[in-house]
Amino acid sequence: MQGRPALFFALIFVVGLGLGIAVKTLFFSDPIIETEATSTTTANTRQRLLEEADVSAEDIELVQGKRGSMTWKLLAKTAKYNQSVGLIGVEYPQLTAFFGDDRQEVYVRADHGEVDQKNDNLTLYDGVSGRFGNMALDAQHLDYVGAIGKVYLKGGVTVRRPDMTVQATALEIDLVTRQMVAAGGVEALLAPKGLDNNPLIENEE
Repeated sequence: MQGRPALFFALIFVVGLGLGIAVKTLFFSDPIIETEATSTTTANTRQRLLEEADVSAEDIELVQGKRGSMTWKLLAKTAKYNQSVGLIGVEYPQLTAFFGDDRQEVYVRADHGEVDQKNDNLTLYDGVSGRFGNMALDAQHLDYVGAIGKVYLKGGVTVRRPDMTVQATALEIDLVTRQMVAAGGVEALLAPKGLDNNPLIENEE
């Protein structure tokens, strides 16, 4: 009988420890942050594929649609196309995309990018900047995965909107629910609404 309280408290400790690990994994891990080695390997592989490109062009426009509506349009100064893998490398891309029933517009530009139009995937990198509704975005790397309607930003990510500025290593944006998940060194600065000279509000005068 005397051993039962000790056994009871031991079980509570083990169960509590297990729940604590599960909660930490579910809510506080960094699943959207890639290791530097993985990121470098992927970039090198893509670069080799583009060096083997079959077709080159200037001032190109790519359009992607779904169910009779345009989902995105990309303009670029130059492009290289590897037909064997269906990969298009672009320089100075400008992406305009539309999502949701209200056709919310997203605009992003960068120095470089790659397009897998067959699978509806885009990668933009180096000097990524853009806007999504009332949010302004800055990062070094952006991945758009059309199949799940999500955008992943990586590398010095900054998101600004009238009431808040968020900085993080990586950010996931669900284009359907409009929810954001930040990871890695997250810092948030809250500001009163209606600030004058807000960088997200265009001057219409």
